[in-house]
Amino acid sequence: MEILGCVDISPTWILWIAVLFLIYAYGKKKNRLFKDAGIPGPEPVIYIGNFHQFVLKGPNNKDWEQYGKVFGVFLGGLPMITVTDPEIAKEILIKDFQHFTDRTNLDLDNYPVDKSLFLEKGTNWKRIRNIVTPTFSGSKLRLMCDRIDQCACILTNNFVKAAESNQSIDVKRYFGAFTMDAISSTAFGIEVDSQSDFKNAFVEEAKKFFGEGIQNPLVVIVMMFPALTPLFRALGASMFSRSTLKFFTKVLNEMIEQRKADLKEGKMKRQDFFQLLMDAEDDGTDTQGGSQKKKFAIFVSFPEMTNDEIIGQALLFFIAGYETTANTLHFVAYSLAKNPDVQKRLTEEIDSVLGDKTPDYDNIGGLKYMDHVIMETLRLYPAVSGLGRNVTETVTIKGFTFPKGCAVHIPTVSIHRDGDIYPDPESFKPDRWERKSEMDPMSYLPFGHGPRQCVGMRLAQVEMKMALGRILKKIQFVATEDTLASVGMDDVTVHTGILNPKKPIMLKVKIRPDK
Repeated sequence: MEILGCVDISPTWILWIAVLFLIYAYGKKKNRLFKDAGIPGPEPVIYIGNFHQFVLKGPNNKDWEQYGKVFGVFLGGLPMITVTDPEIAKEILIKDFQHFTDRTNLDLDNYPVDKSLFLEKGTNWKRIRNIVTPTFSGSKLRLMCDRIDQCACILTNNFVKAAESNQSIDVKRYFGAFTMDAISSTAFGIEVDSQSDFKNAFVEEAKKFFGEGIQNPLVVIVMMFPALTPLFRALGASMFSRSTLKFFTKVLNEMIEQRKADLKEGKMKRQDFFQLLMDAEDDGTDTQGGSQKKKFAIFVSFPEMTNDEIIGQALLFFIAGYETTANTLHFVAYSLAKNPDVQKRLTEEIDSVLGDKTPDYDNIGGLKYMDHVIMETLRLYPAVSGLGRNVTETVTIKGFTFPKGCAVHIPTVSIHRDGDIYPDPESFKPDRWERKSEMDPMSYLPFGHGPRQCVGMRLAQVEMKMALGRILKKIQFVATEDTLASVGMDDVTVHTGILNPKKPIMLKVKIRPDK
């Protein structure tokens, strides 16, 4: 084909030029999403978006603060709106929840985690939430306390042995083993005994769960080109460690079969989290009506769960219950070591309130200063660095339009370290929580807020208070030359939403002088 009588271009080249132009035009149009919605943000690169900035400086990039409390960035092909305004966060998490019901998630082959309360969507999420919530009532938590205390006693003995060795230790290993044993015992009725073996398979696999995420090159490609998601899901790409998913799925399936066999043999049914899930399984029968359950299902909502859903809830409970609580406890230990005056005051409260009594559900309620220590730790080092939601329907909040299909990121860390909300935000000051009734609840989000608030929050708090009540009767944490001078945002990394220090927190443990 001749153009202007002087350049001869083949039809194939014209077709390629047209295709490239359309690809370019499509990319440019997508990049206008936030501008058209009136949301400020850094200029995205076509198809790459702001992904390069995200990788270099993380999700809490200080350079982006110039755009205000609400701004949009593109993680490759994924449009994400960051919100650090507590009032707008309240609209998203509570008041306008119907437009933000689902968590942000790459729709890959995440079985069985995608069947869990954490990632499930819509009406399925609501049904499962109604089944799981009763597990964490006060009466159920009281029944778990004896087993938690047994695990806390072993933890205390291990710390005493560490004190006798007079060497610096990685405290996360100790607390991780404790939380794994506590979760295994209270929720599943199994004795893992990882506190006697730090290389225990349960702990090692749980560590892997949060170790891949965005480092997986397939996940990066999916974020850059979301249209390829079905292909990579078919290829088995996942946000999580495949070996961990296989390991725990196998363990949990074996547990289900064992419990069903025990019931057939007339053995007593267990009363724990796992049994609650099994009791809600939809097996098509009902001891009080057989097929009548199916017949009248159109009129009555039965709390049924599939086998996949049971495994999904149980696996997430295993993993999340291990990691988040252990993380918080090791940051508590670090904060106490770096603030000896706080540690002294806390041990005095423990001696006064508990004395020689065994910590239990009722008496740990009197440890008010411990509450403040834990809250201040979670302010500085929230177990989950941010909250993610999907926009299911376009909605306008306080002048900002949130387009359907966008992800919303509420960076907990940024809100918790906002100097306008918390004076001297980088300092560890438990006393600031003496006036917590005067604070805006939306400025403190370690467990989220609204209908999707962490369902295991109360259990985590009981575990932490019982563990600290036990160990601080005997030992104290001491910073050494190996201990990190500070743990700011430049000293932490985020894998699958979990905040961790880049280097292990090394501390010494000493027997209390008065013991």
